Amino acid sequence: MLAAWAVTAAVSAVAAGVVARAGQCVRERRRAEARAMAAETEAALAALALERGAVGALRVMGDGTLLACGEVPEEVRRAVTAGDGVLGRAVRTLLDEGIPFRHALTGASAVAGSLEGGHPTLLVSRWLAGAADSGLTGRLEALLARAPHPAWIATDAGERVWANPAYSRMVGGAEEAAAGEALLDANAEGQLSATLADGLARERVSTVVAGERRLFDVTADKRDGTLAALAVDVTEANQALVAQTRALESHAATFDRLATAVAIYGPDQRLTFHNAAFQTLWGLPAAFLEQAPPEERVLDRLRADRRLPETADFKAWKRDQLKGYETREGFERWWHLPDGQTLRVIANPGSDGGVTYIYENVTEQLALERRYNALSRVQAETIDNLGEGIASFGPDGLLRLANPAFWSLTGVPAAEVGDHVRAIADLASDEDRPAWAALVERVTGLTDHRTAAKGRLERRDGRVLDYAFSPLPDGSTLATFADVTDSVNVARALVERNNALVEADRLKNAFIEHVSYELRSPLNTIIGFTQLLTRAETGDLTDRQREYANYISTSSEALLVIIDGILDLATIDAGIMELAIAPVDVRAAVRQVLDGLKDRVAEAALDIRIEIDDDARTFEGDAQRVRQILFNLLSNAVSHSPPGGCITIAARRDRGFVAVSVRDRGPGIAEEKAEAVFERFHTTGAGGRRGGVGLGLALVKSFVELHGGTVSVAPVEGPGAELVVRFPLSASGEAPAVKDAA
Repeated sequence: MLAAWAVTAAVSAVAAGVVARAGQCVRERRRAEARAMAAETEAALAALALERGAVGALRVMGDGTLLACGEVPEEVRRAVTAGDGVLGRAVRTLLDEGIPFRHALTGASAVAGSLEGGHPTLLVSRWLAGAADSGLTGRLEALLARAPHPAWIATDAGERVWANPAYSRMVGGAEEAAAGEALLDANAEGQLSATLADGLARERVSTVVAGERRLFDVTADKRDGTLAALAVDVTEANQALVAQTRALESHAATFDRLATAVAIYGPDQRLTFHNAAFQTLWGLPAAFLEQAPPEERVLDRLRADRRLPETADFKAWKRDQLKGYETREGFERWWHLPDGQTLRVIANPGSDGGVTYIYENVTEQLALERRYNALSRVQAETIDNLGEGIASFGPDGLLRLANPAFWSLTGVPAAEVGDHVRAIADLASDEDRPAWAALVERVTGLTDHRTAAKGRLERRDGRVLDYAFSPLPDGSTLATFADVTDSVNVARALVERNNALVEADRLKNAFIEHVSYELRSPLNTIIGFTQLLTRAETGDLTDRQREYANYISTSSEALLVIIDGILDLATIDAGIMELAIAPVDVRAAVRQVLDGLKDRVAEAALDIRIEIDDDARTFEGDAQRVRQILFNLLSNAVSHSPPGGCITIAARRDRGFVAVSVRDRGPGIAEEKAEAVFERFHTTGAGGRRGGVGLGLALVKSFVELHGGTVSVAPVEGPGAELVVRFPLSASGEAPAVKDAA
C-alpha cells in the first residue's frame, strides 16, 4: 500500500511540477528581456523550452559550442560532449543523422532530442519538479528508487518516460535503458487499460518476464494523459496460496476419511470445518452444520438432544468448554454421555484465535481394557493354580513371570521378577543342572534359529519331571516343568503287564500248537482203526458194536475239526497263513459243503434253498478257505435250526463284492450280541439241536478278513438269523470266468 501511495502521490505531483517549471521559464525569459534582449539565441531556446514544458534546454551550435538554459543535468552535458553511453550514442545519432530520441534520466527526469530550426536541441523535463520546495520529490524519488517493486510512468501512446531501478532489474536491462523496455506484455496492458479511466485502478495481471510467467498486482493512476503505475510481484505469494489451498483441501479429504470426529471453530467461534465422522457422531443435520453455527449454539442443540454429559450447572460447564478461545493452552476432557458412550475431547487453540476439537470415541477401547484386565486377572489366577510349573524369561534373560508350582517342582528358592536366569540356575540342585544349563543356553544363546527343547529328569527320590523350553514370538522363552511320576509309574506298570500278556499269549499259542499236533496223532489212529472196524473185510459187527463204532468215528471227526480250527487260528495270529488266490465257483463250493453236512441235514429233515444270482457265481479267493467259511456258516445254521426248518443260501452282487448269506429259522441272534457271536469260544446258548466250542464263526471272521471282506449279522423279519459275508471281486472288479462244476 505504501508503494501504491507513493506512485499515486508521484503522479499527482507531476502535473504540479510541469506548471511550476513552466512558470520558472517564463520568469527567466522576462529577466532576459529586461537585460535588453541579451543573448537572443538563448532567449529563443528558453522560449522553445517554455513552449515544450521543459525545465531546461541545451542546443549544439554550428561551431560546436553549447547553449544551455534552465536545469540541464550534468549527465546530459557529459553525453553531448563525450558521446558515451546510451544517451551519448542517441545524441551522436541526432547530430549525425537528425534522428530524434527520448531518454529517461536518473531520478524523475527525462530528456528529448530533436532538430529545432536546424539545430540539435535537447529539452529536459522534470515530472516532480513542483514538489521540490516541499522536499516531497526527493523523498518519493528515494522511496521508489529503493522499492523492490517496479514503478514507471508512461504516456497515452505507451511511451515510458520514467522507471525505477527495480523496473530495470525486472526486465533485465541496464538502469539507464530501462525506460525503453516493456514489463507488461500486450495482453497484460490491454487488461490494465480496460479497467482504467481517468483515476486510480487496481488489477491483477499475468505477463512473461525473462521467459517465466509472473503474476503482478498493478496499481495505476491515469490523469492528464499520463499513466503512473506500480507493480507488485505476487507470483510466489499466489503459488503459496494455491499450495495452501490444495493442502487444506487434501487435509479436509483426509479428515473426512478419519473415524475420529474433528471440528474447527474460527476466531468468531463459528464452525468453519467438520468431517463426516463429526456429523455421524452427533447426528446433526447437514443443513444446520452448513450454516456455520457458533459453538455455543452447537452445544445448546446437543444438550437439547441429550448428547452431552449430564451436569447440574450447564452454563458453568459451557463456559469452561469455551475457554479455549481465551487461552493458548490446549486442554482435554472426558465426556460420559447419557447413551453410555465415552468421548475423549481434545481442544487445541490455534494461532488465529480459533479452536480445533478432536472427539475420540473411546467406548470400545475402555470396554476392551476392562475385558483385557479381567482376562489378565483370570489368566494370572489360572497360571498360579496350575499343577505344572511355568516361567517366562525375556530376550534379556530376565524373569518375567513364574507360578508357585514352578518353584515347588524345581526346588529352587522363589526368585523375584527381573532376576537373571543364570542367577536362578546357580541355585538349582546338581541333579537338575543339565536341564537348567539347557534353559540358560536357549534364553541367552545367540543362535540364528531358536529351537524348542524337552527332556526328563529322574530324581533320586523317585520323582520324575518332564521339562520343555519353547521360544515365543516376542523373543522370550517359556519354561515348563511337569510332575509325571504317577504317569510314568502307570506306564511302566502297563508296559510290564503288556509284556506279560504278550509272553502269556506266546506261551498259549505255543501250547495250543504243541498240544494240537500231539492230539492229531492219536486221533488219527482212533479214526483209522474205527474205519477199519466198520469195514466188511474186518469181520461182521453186531448192530450195537457198529453203532458204537459210528459214534467213535463221528466224535473223532468233530474233534479233528476243532483241532484244525485251533491250528488255523494260531496260524492266522502268527501272521503266516497265506491264501492261494484263484477263481472260486460259489455254487460248486456250496454243493461240496452240503455234501459234507448231508447226514446232519437229513437227520434234522431240513429244507435247503440255494439262490445264486448269475453275476455272483464267481470271485477270486482261496477255494479251501471259502469252503471252510461256508461249512462253518451252514454248520451254525443247521445247529440252530428246528427240525423240519428251512435254510436259505443266497449269493448276490454288491458293487465290487459278492455277498453270500445264510439264513436259518431258528431262535435268532439278539442285536446286542451281533458282534459277540464272532468272538472266539463264544456260544449263544440258544436252544439249537447241537452245541459247539465257539470257534466256527471266529474262523469265518478271520478267513473273510484275510480275503479283504467283511462279515455281519443282517437284520431279518420274523424268526431266525442271517449271516452275510462279503468277498471282494478280482482287482478289475469283474468276476473271473469259471467253468460250471455242475
